[in-house]
Amino acid sequence: MLGMEIKRIVTRPVLYVLLFTGFILALMPVIVSWPGNVSDDYYILYPRNPFISWMFFGAATYNIYVLIFPLLAALPYSDAYAQDYNSGLVKSILTKVNKRKYLNIRFIVNFIVGGVVAIFPPVVNFLLQMTAFPVIENSMYYGMNSVGTQSFMPELFYHQPFLYILVRVIMLFLLGGLLASLGLALSTAVKNRYIILVFPFLVFMGLDVLFVSTGFVNYSISMMYLFDVPFHWGFPLYLLIGTIGSYVWYKIAGEKNETM
Repeated sequence: MLGMEIKRIVTRPVLYVLLFTGFILALMPVIVSWPGNVSDDYYILYPRNPFISWMFFGAATYNIYVLIFPLLAALPYSDAYAQDYNSGLVKSILTKVNKRKYLNIRFIVNFIVGGVVAIFPPVVNFLLQMTAFPVIENSMYYGMNSVGTQSFMPELFYHQPFLYILVRVIMLFLLGGLLASLGLALSTAVKNRYIILVFPFLVFMGLDVLFVSTGFVNYSISMMYLFDVPFHWGFPLYLLIGTIGSYVWYKIAGEKNETM
């Protein structure tokens, strides 16, 4: 069944539309900031490197990326369950695969695809920034103060910058997988694929509005994972509750679905 899932994913046009969109969002900041007509000596006092040039720290296209982040995660595959149900394909699949196995594989694949597509722009942007700027040591001086003392893990940023980037990317991956899982979970109750695909976006925006309006800005989803706020208990807790909750909802509803 895993092979069938991969084949379905790579034949979905929306996947390539999202990847192309992500590539443009990643490429544009590099073109804008690309250093031109400079010699090696220029970099002796040049304050930029790939870490502070990364789109995460305020590139022109980053706000667009933040806005469409839930869609990048949900659009690739979170409506697949509903499509199987509406087309009747699920009956054919379940003649060959155990229902529990079907549900588990579908959840895992959807989670991974949502996470991968969501992190595609920042990963590509960082790789492109490495072609534009030298990998010199981070410093709070010489203009390299993108991460301050009240930021997310500043010690890690200045002493292990590659690990800092990896941690940030992993968190974005997990958030993308979580949002994709929300759409998949909803598909057990709603078979309209457009509602399923927009649901994670509405949850994302709704929670942001709720926390911002009540004064808990640092606890909004976008601020925690997509901007620079100090690490706190909400980071792992949101991911655990959201992912486990989505899985339990999806699994229980899927197991009870008599059509399956």
